[in-house]
Amino acid sequence: MTDRSPLTPPVAPRGVLRAARVLRVALVTATLSVAVGMHVQAAPGTTSDRLDPAAHLDRLMDDNRCSTVGFLDGSLPSAALLRTPRGKLRMVSFARGWAAHEGLLPGTLVAVCLGAHAPAGP
Repeated sequence: MTDRSPLTPPVAPRGVLRAARVLRVALVTATLSVAVGMHVQAAPGTTSDRLDPAAHLDRLMDDNRCSTVGFLDGSLPSAALLRTPRGKLRMVSFARGWAAHEGLLPGTLVAVCLGAHAPAGP
């Protein structure tokens, strides 16, 4: 006879439990792989920008109306293009960019900017 009481639930064989564990690990691994792949695909910037830093700089300068020498018409910049200590380009506030220019904060001021182009009106 069996030594189990009639109220004890049945236990699956070891092989079935092992297969379920392997399946669970495989599903978690596949889910993580898809998530990482989607994150890498969604990285900002175009492929050409990543391959050509000068093109990336030119695009940022044009998109944000930046100047490396200031604005002769007296326009006041609202943003700045900053190169971080790791070499990345970042759009920051003018105050943050100027603090880097004065050596108060890390980074190198690349340009001052008026901000993104205004949308075309009707």
